[in-house]
Amino acid sequence: MSQSAPTAAVRAAPEQEREPPVILIVGGGIAGLSLAACLSRRGAPWELVEREPVWTTVGGGITLYPNGMRALRSVGVAGAVEAQGRELVRYRVLRRDGGLVAELPGEAWAGVGRTFLVNRRALQRALLDVAGGARTRLGVTVSAIADHGAGADVVFSDGTRGSYTLVVGADGIRSTVRRLVFGDVAPRYVGQMYWRAAVEAQLVDCPTMMFDNDRYVVVFPLGDGTTYVAWQLRAEQPIEGPREATVAALRGRFGDFAQPCEAAIGALVGGASLHFGPAEEIGTDRWRAGTVVLIGDAAHACSPTMAQGGSLAIEDAVVLAEELDGSHDVGRSLDAFVARRLPRARWVRERTHSEIDALNRGAGHLEARSQSTGDVLAQPI
Repeated sequence: MSQSAPTAAVRAAPEQEREPPVILIVGGGIAGLSLAACLSRRGAPWELVEREPVWTTVGGGITLYPNGMRALRSVGVAGAVEAQGRELVRYRVLRRDGGLVAELPGEAWAGVGRTFLVNRRALQRALLDVAGGARTRLGVTVSAIADHGAGADVVFSDGTRGSYTLVVGADGIRSTVRRLVFGDVAPRYVGQMYWRAAVEAQLVDCPTMMFDNDRYVVVFPLGDGTTYVAWQLRAEQPIEGPREATVAALRGRFGDFAQPCEAAIGALVGGASLHFGPAEEIGTDRWRAGTVVLIGDAAHACSPTMAQGGSLAIEDAVVLAEELDGSHDVGRSLDAFVARRLPRARWVRERTHSEIDALNRGAGHLEARSQSTGDVLAQPI
């Protein structure tokens, strides 16, 4: 599928002309599309709505650790990611002045898989290819959800309505589904500000991380001629204002870093989209109410420090599809899903807090961190 193919909204047929789908997925990010792909592979009926009028991605690149790649094999797109991305065989750790600290192996967990870097657009296209788009509406979200025990009645932002036996909120950290069903659970700032971009340049031959006290830079080649770059600044309070989301502001914050940071900032001048904002988390463990359930960032968003957000979202989709497969008791399936996923997501969230502190003290913790993280996340989902 070409990137430009799924750009127009596909409107659902009038309700009186068809039976409503059983499962409504709200949100077309990694979690929502992974679930749609899993359900399609099982022949289960679904419909997906996405608030954006065209397919978009934010952030440029994504790291998929072995647990994420294992989940993608169940989704059916691991091969596409391996073909279009780049395996993280080793990575380089530098000081702010460019001095070498270490070269470390990428994470490969026995019996689980290897780590890959991939452009988010490539991952999105692969998921769309498996899911199919005939039951997808773009430019639409939900405006009301009424759970009635045996299902939920939904009002959409375009005025249409539908009835479903299950509603899945996969609509991100500022989830509309979460707000409508669980109340206003505000994201919680975790002390990090990020600038992120994907630049059309090959800046390094090896994935590279640079460290200074309370600052670090990530420069990862994505395997398609582009490079993902992220700059993190530790800040007690969120930094606001449009001036910060500029190359000039970034240079003011990180202009004392040596190569390849210098080249990465320079590559932005050509017009690459620079995304700036705080790292936040969702601190609630309430994911399910009646026939409504949350997955991905809507349920358990956390800082990108451990690079597990995408992998956890894909795992959520796999586990939810497994629990729903052939089941006629949605409530029991959702209880089983939460029981399987909550401890893992909670561990990542809690571990992320200590990871943030360690990363902002320097690079010495990285090798030990890799081993202990793999010990936990290599376990079956």
